[in-house]
Order: sequence, then structure tokens, then C-alpha cells
Amino acid sequence: MQATRVVMPKPYEVITETYEIGAPGQGQVLVANEASAISAGTELAVYTGIHQWLNDPTRTWPRFPFVPGYAGVGRIAAVGAGVEGLAEGDRVIWDARHESHALANVNSPHSLLRKIAEHVPAPVAALVPLARFPFAALVQSDRILGQAVAVFGLGPIGQITLRLYAAAGAYPLIGIDPVAARREVAARTPGVSVIDPNAGDLKEALRAVNGGELPDITVDATGVPNTVKAAMNVVADGGRVVMVGSPRGIAGDVDFYWDLHGRSITLIGAHGSAIGTTPRENFPFIRERTMRLLVHWVESGKVKFDDLITHDVHADQAAVMYDGLLNRRDEFLGVTLHW
Repeated sequence: MQATRVVMPKPYEVITETYEIGAPGQGQVLVANEASAISAGTELAVYTGIHQWLNDPTRTWPRFPFVPGYAGVGRIAAVGAGVEGLAEGDRVIWDARHESHALANVNSPHSLLRKIAEHVPAPVAALVPLARFPFAALVQSDRILGQAVAVFGLGPIGQITLRLYAAAGAYPLIGIDPVAARREVAARTPGVSVIDPNAGDLKEALRAVNGGELPDITVDATGVPNTVKAAMNVVADGGRVVMVGSPRGIAGDVDFYWDLHGRSITLIGAHGSAIGTTPRENFPFIRERTMRLLVHWVESGKVKFDDLITHDVHADQAAVMYDGLLNRRDEFLGVTLHW
């Protein structure tokens, strides 16, 4: 059958193209996608040509022409041999690219495919696989209950990060972003205060909403390399700085004596690699447990993503969406594509 997908042939260019897709083979299902969520950080890094791995000869991903996306929801249209527990018509979330149809290897240990309830709107369900990346911040944070957490950057990843920390019992929570519209969205979650980092002394603003103390945990969800300096500067002595947004470049203005060592701060990477397929010595949390919990939180309403979606459009508008995410941050936040 013929299917359609979004393709980036080269930087700053987005098209849709048709392709042929066959029947599912051993251990596969054919999924007809309802919606897929744009991961603004990674996908814009490829779209603008700045992703670190584009010029790394040891990597095969990403490369142009590039088919973006790794989070979506759809229905199983056909089931291959050797697949158990899934049937035609089942609604599932998975690491979908921006495609109308795709084959998923459900027996692979790397599969994220999991059933999701009918009452969850498609744009919200599409965000759930994306939420596994900010969930890595919780996995890496050690103590969460009652901890004061400040998140730098209120794009989709930062917004989801705040809501996951709230669900896990952190309090108070602070969202930091210069874009007023993004602060307004963050402030809708109970327990969240928001700060414009350009409006005055950031340390004093943080102390004002945290009983005179600096936050126990600061999270960098910006992807801007030097934000780590600000995150270290405003965390409490002995606190933890968690890197969720993948830095797109070198942080060249960090004095590790004054900014880190002298205050016994812990600097933590929270990449998706922290959540593997099997328990490891330093990373005991696994994808199966992650996805099970995220689906429960969303299905039960404990975590809400509905108001993060500013644009849910047909995939033929993908080029407009990438341009908006890059150049109109006050209007574009969560973007999903449907077919």
C-alpha cells in the first residue's frame, strides 16, 4: 500500500512524500498513525543543521534526507506472525515518526509500543512517548518528595518536566522562561510559580517563592549550552542540577571551581540513555516501567498535557509548523501532526 511521510531533504526544507509499505512480518504490526508529536529540541536541531551528530562520521542518525519524529499514537491495522497480546484495531502509543503508516517491531527490546485508552485525545496521547525524556530527570533526581524544583526553559520538554515533578511530589515548583505565553501555561499547574529571568535578580525571585531559600533542584530544559551556568548559580549549596535539554554546543563560560566545586553541587545528565531496556548497575529504571507509569498518569488525569497543544494540524502543514516553532515561540508550543 502507499503511505505518506514528512521528510527533511536538507536544512530548512520540509516536504511530504509517498512511499510503499508492505504487510507486517514476523514480530511486527502495521500501525495507522492518528497523530505524532514534534520534539522541538531534537527536530529543530536537525532542521537547522546544528545537531551534533550530523557531522559525526561514526553515527548513522540523523542524516539527510531525514524522516523526523519519535512519538505518536495510532491504531493497529494488521498483525504479523509471532505477535501476542495485540489485535487489529488496538489503539497504541509508540516511537512513531511523522508517517501515515509504519511497521513496528513489537518484539524488539527497544519497542515503546503500549496500549492507551480511547478517552485520551490523540494529540495528548502522542506526547506520552516524548515524555519519557523529561521523565529521565525524575529517574536521575534521587530525592523528589517535598523538594523545591526550578525548571529553566518552558518549551514542551520543560512544561512536561514541571508536571512530572509535580506528580511525583515535588513542591514548590518554579518555571523560568522569558516568553510570557509559556509562563502562563506553566502557571496553570497547581504549585507552580513562574519567573521571567530578565525581570530582575533571579536569586531573589527564587527565594521569594521558596521561603527565602534557593531551590534544591534546578533543571535545564533549554538546550542552550550556557544555561547550565545559571542553573548552577541559583541552586542551593549541595543541590542538584539536572540536564534534560540536550545542549547544542559547548558551555564555554562555566567556572567549575566557583560554579560547581566550591559549593558541592551535583551536576547530572538526564539523557534518554538513562532509561534502558534492562536494569543496569547505574540505571535500574527501565522503559517498560517508565511507559506504564506515564500512561497511567495521563489516563487517570494525574498529569495533563491538553493545554500544551497549541497546534494540531494536517501533516501537509509541517513546514509551517517547524518555522513557527523556530521563529514564533510566543505562539507555538506543543505541535502535533495528523493524517
